[in-house]
Amino acid sequence: MNWGLYTRVIVSLGVVLCVSMVLLGYIFLHDLKETEKVKDVALTLGGIWLLVMLTIHLVLRSTLKPLTALTKHITGASLQTSRQKISVTLRGRKDEVGVLACAFDAMLANLQRSYADLEKREEHYRQLVETANVIPWELDLNSRRISYVGPQAKAILGYEIEDWYKEKFWLNHVHADDLETAENFYRSIASTGERGDVEYRIQHANGKWVWVRDYVHRSTSDPRSPTLQGLTFDVDERVKAREELQRYREHLENVVDERTAELLAVNQELQSFAHSLSQDLRVPLRIINGFSEALLEDYADALDEEGRSYLQRICGGTKKMGQMIEDILILSRVTRQELYRKNLDLAPLLDSVVKRLEEEYPDHRVTFVADQQMRANGDPELLKTLLHNLLSNAWKFTQNTAQPQVEFTAQTDNGVTVYSIKDNGAGFDMQYVEKLFLPFRRLHNTEEFEGAGVGLAAAKRIVLRHGGLIWGEGKVGEGAVFRFTLTAPTSTEEGRDVRQSADTEPAV
Repeated sequence: MNWGLYTRVIVSLGVVLCVSMVLLGYIFLHDLKETEKVKDVALTLGGIWLLVMLTIHLVLRSTLKPLTALTKHITGASLQTSRQKISVTLRGRKDEVGVLACAFDAMLANLQRSYADLEKREEHYRQLVETANVIPWELDLNSRRISYVGPQAKAILGYEIEDWYKEKFWLNHVHADDLETAENFYRSIASTGERGDVEYRIQHANGKWVWVRDYVHRSTSDPRSPTLQGLTFDVDERVKAREELQRYREHLENVVDERTAELLAVNQELQSFAHSLSQDLRVPLRIINGFSEALLEDYADALDEEGRSYLQRICGGTKKMGQMIEDILILSRVTRQELYRKNLDLAPLLDSVVKRLEEEYPDHRVTFVADQQMRANGDPELLKTLLHNLLSNAWKFTQNTAQPQVEFTAQTDNGVTVYSIKDNGAGFDMQYVEKLFLPFRRLHNTEEFEGAGVGLAAAKRIVLRHGGLIWGEGKVGEGAVFRFTLTAPTSTEEGRDVRQSADTEPAV
């Protein structure tokens, strides 16, 4: 029967204790005083102690021997060996040594499997890193010496791998203008422990300077020996494309400045032309119109019907030409006039415009409906012109309607206010909607509805001056609706005038 180690030691000690107690009892009971007998007893006890110690030694030796064998197996085991097992003799024991041998054998098998899996993963990740088009590296910041660099370095920058491990290799190949920036960045990463990236130029093996981008992190936390790890990407083409784009942008800005200057010159010329129209052309038109009317009044009897018709057409043409000149001046004034924006109530402007329209169309009664307490942010004078042009358009095209009605409403959605002017007049065909806001383009003939086609063009320019949008919808015989928006002022102080220059607005 194989006893356990502890069982054997305890039994041995128990035997010694029992024998010792028996002998001591014997001595005290018989009151041994004779010297010879005492010596005999002492020798007997010594012999018993020696016998017990020998027994314990043999027991421990028999127990420690398999432990020593197990220790040799353990110290000789290796995780890199595919499969190792403790001897069958040790694993077959029924005591603690056998249990320990089986446990270590199972543990070693698990560790070997884990080590094999770890090696596979390490190889997999190494292949991923070393096949990517980047350079993995590790740098000792104190010595500026590369302690590791990936094999991609040769393909990307042309140097042999062993060259990278030379002293101050990195320092000697970074562009002088970028070296301080790169070093300061690396020291910042080493001190803060944060991650980051930096761009700099490094010399290729062929002598050219190449832009690279490093993504860096700190791999050690020892401030006395900081080590950085990172990935280097070749971004030369991207940086050069960005620089080329910047040069092209600067070129475009120069072109825009030149075109703006040319546009300002053209605007000034057109402004001068508009003044010429108002001054130089009006005089001969008045002369032509005046003499034509004089001929009709003084010499009508001397002319036949055809001659009088010619003179009437001349008078009508000069009046139409004068009106066109006036409309051109209106467009020019709308475009060139400086913008003074303020937050204002539209009610007074609407009352003024409606009264004026009622005076212009005394025989045309229109039911006008408007939202109360409507407000807008814009130039008061230009907004008054805008409202007059849009409402005049609605008044004019409802002349042939039995019960003419015009509505002016406003609706705010997502912070944007949309103003709408709706009528139930003649309307228009939506296929010609793009011509609505073009100067001197009409969707109805002059015999049916008067006008030169400038009102909506001026309205669009006023809306655009305010940074808004305007559009129209209509259906023939069922009326039309025009909607527009206005932007908010650049000043956050309510009611404060904000002066805006219109020098770059296109002139007529």
